[in-house]
Amino acid sequence: MKLNIIIILLILTGCKQKNNSLALFSDVIPNQYEKNVHDMDIASSQAIDIDVDKNPLVDKIKISSWVDSISFVQLSSSDNALIGSINKLIRKSNDIYILDRYKTKSLKKFSINGEFITDIGRFGEAPGEYQEPTDFIVNDSLIIVYDQFASRFNYYTLDGNFQYSKKLPFLCLRFKQVSENNFIFYTQDADNQHLSSIENYSIFQTDSNFVIKERCFYRERDKYTSIINDYNFVDINNRLYCHPSFSGKIYEILNDGKYALKINLNFGKHQLPEEYLLKENWNDFKNESAKDRYSFFLGEYLITNDVLYFSYTQQYEAVRCFYSFKDKKFERSSIMVNDILPIFPFANFIGVDGNTLVSYVFPSDIIAIRDNYSSSEWYKMVGEKAFEITKQLKNEDNPFIVWYHLKKQ
Repeated sequence: MKLNIIIILLILTGCKQKNNSLALFSDVIPNQYEKNVHDMDIASSQAIDIDVDKNPLVDKIKISSWVDSISFVQLSSSDNALIGSINKLIRKSNDIYILDRYKTKSLKKFSINGEFITDIGRFGEAPGEYQEPTDFIVNDSLIIVYDQFASRFNYYTLDGNFQYSKKLPFLCLRFKQVSENNFIFYTQDADNQHLSSIENYSIFQTDSNFVIKERCFYRERDKYTSIINDYNFVDINNRLYCHPSFSGKIYEILNDGKYALKINLNFGKHQLPEEYLLKENWNDFKNESAKDRYSFFLGEYLITNDVLYFSYTQQYEAVRCFYSFKDKKFERSSIMVNDILPIFPFANFIGVDGNTLVSYVFPSDIIAIRDNYSSSEWYKMVGEKAFEITKQLKNEDNPFIVWYHLKKQ
C-alpha cells in the first residue's frame, strides 16, 4: 500500500508542470529578470534534532493528551458553495478563504460560521477568470490568485471584485508575498529553461516586477526522483518553511533573504539513502520501497510555538508523531484515538492557526461509518453531542472545518 501511495505521488510530480515553457514565455527577455542573481545566505541557527527511531512506538495515542479541545463549523451546502476538496485554507479576521485546486477549480469565501459569502474569481478564460488556480494569498487589501496554466497573478479585493492581472515570467507552484516589493516562489522541475539562473533551483526571491534577486536549494534538473505536496513550501503562522522531497530536514526561509535549518528528523537505520532518489536508480528505489526497509517522510508536518506534529510511513502504516519543544516529550503511534469528539478522524490537516491544528472532514466519510450501525449503536458509540451533529448529514454536504486546540506545553 505504501509503495502504491508513493508511486502515485511521484507520478503527480510532473503532471501539472509539463507545459511548454519555451512557448509560454517566448516573449520573455531573460536579462530583464536576471540582472544580479545570487545565492541566498545560510543563517546561523541551532536546529532541533529529533531521533525518531530512539522513541518507542506506542500502541495508540489519545489526542486528549495533546489536545485541549475541538471546535468545528460545517460549511454551507448551498449550490454555489459546494467544493470537491480543500487544498488550502486561509483565515483572515472572521472570514475563511478555501481553495479547491482541481475539482471545482475555485476559490470561495465563507464566514467563520460557515456561511457562504462569495466566489473569488471563477473558472474560465475571460479577464478575472482562471484556468488552474494553484495558489493564493490574502493580504490586508487584496487577494492574489496564481493561475498556473497562464502563469499569471489575478488581483481581487477582499470582496472578490477583480482588479487587474500580471503575467509572471516563469512557472512556479507556490508563492508568498513577504512585503509590498518582495515575493518568494517555490518550484520543482518547473520547466524554467528560459531563465538559466533559476532552472535548477527550487526557491527564488523577486521584487514586485518579478526581477530575480536570490535563489536557494540547488536541484539539478531531472536528476532526482521527487514528490510534490503542500508541505514542500508552506506558510505556517506567517513563517515560511521548506521541505526537500524525502529529506528529514525542515528549513525556514527568513524575511531577510536567508534560510536556516530548523528541524532535523533522524530515522536512524531506516533513513532512506539519497542514492535511491537518483532517477537512474528508479528500479532500485521501487525494490527497496517494496521491501519496506526504510521510513518515508513524505512531508506532512505542522509547527506551532509549542508543538511539532508530523507523520511518516513505516511498515505499510502511517505513523503520527507529536514533539514538545519545551520538555522534549515525544510520542509516535500508528493509531490515533479521538477521545474528545470521535466522529472526526485525526487527519486531513490543512494548516495551523496560532496554537491550533486545522483539518477538514467530508460528511460522506462520517456517513460511511455511521450507516454500519443502528441508531442506538451509533449513539452509544459516539455520544449525544456527536450523534446530534451527524444524524442529519447527507453525502453531498460540504465539509466540516475542524480546529484542534493544543494544550499549552
